[in-house]
Formats: sequence, C-alpha cells, structure tokens
Amino acid sequence: MWTTLGLVLVLSGVPESIGAVPDGGTVASITRAGGVAIRDGTFVPPLFESCRWTDLGEKSSTRYETHHFICTAPASPPAIELYVTTDKGNDPPDGLFEIGLVRGFLSGFASKAGLEFGNPVFDDRLIGASKVKHTLVKLSGGNRTLWVHAYIYPRQTSLTFIAIKAKDGEQEGIEKYLSKIEMK
Repeated sequence: MWTTLGLVLVLSGVPESIGAVPDGGTVASITRAGGVAIRDGTFVPPLFESCRWTDLGEKSSTRYETHHFICTAPASPPAIELYVTTDKGNDPPDGLFEIGLVRGFLSGFASKAGLEFGNPVFDDRLIGASKVKHTLVKLSGGNRTLWVHAYIYPRQTSLTFIAIKAKDGEQEGIEKYLSKIEMK
C-alpha cells in the first residue's frame, strides 16, 4: 500500500520527514512522521506537536472520492479536521462540492449539539501562495457559542480544513498553521 522512498527522498527533494507517499490507489495516508501525505506530493503536518492525525476513512460516489482525517491531542476535543477530495470527472476545481461539504458538516454538527447558525458566506483569501475559500460561522444556542472556521483549497485534489473553536478571533493561528503545509 505504501511506497517507501528511502534514498529517492534526497534525489527528489521531498522532505525526509514524510517517510512515505500514498500509492496509486490511495489519495491520502498518514505518514510515519504523523502528517498526512497526499498523492500529489502535498504534505499536511499535525496542527501541533501532541496532535495526531487519525484516518476516519473514505467515502466515494460516482463523481467524488473524499478521505476524512481528524487531528486530536490526548484528552482534548478535535483540533482540526481535513477532508481530501478528488473529483473523478476531472473538471476544473471550483470548490462548490467542498462548500456543500462544509454546509453539511455545519448542519450535522449543529443539530447534534442543539445549536443554530446562519448561512455561511465564503470569501477568498491568500494563504502563502494558495488561494483559498474561507468562512467563519457562529453556532449558538442558549448560553453556548462556538465558532467554526473552514478553509477550502480548490485544487484537483482539494483540501478542506474545519476547526471548531470556543472563542472568536482564532483565524490568525489557524492561518499560520495552514501556511506551513507543503503544497505541490
């Protein structure tokens, strides 16, 4: 399932910390270094040192394949989620499927938590050299408020990051982390 890179790492310029890349049948996999390796060579490190990615599996339809990962630290709620999506139709990436994915996540999470939210509005941002679609959604109910941050990298193999935070104003930390991703 994995193709070990060994000496090829030095010759190809791929960071040795990755350790392996997914084979032709897998879009994304967790590496020995604890990051997520995408088939195109993109490397997503853990959010922070004690955070570990967990593979929650793949879902596939006739049009899309989505691989879901979650990064958690011991005795903590999930820190960030990652959805890696491939459009099997090979249409130019536009982020529309991923926006629907974020809306579905919000709807499911809010209903389970007994919270309400408004319609998410996406803006365009530049993180590093990558154009991303971003939304910040306030979930509330009773005396509880949560903030959902979503970042979509519309690419042939798209990346969607979702983080739930207990307070507003944490975009800077999330975006600093996202700028560390080794995009290919």
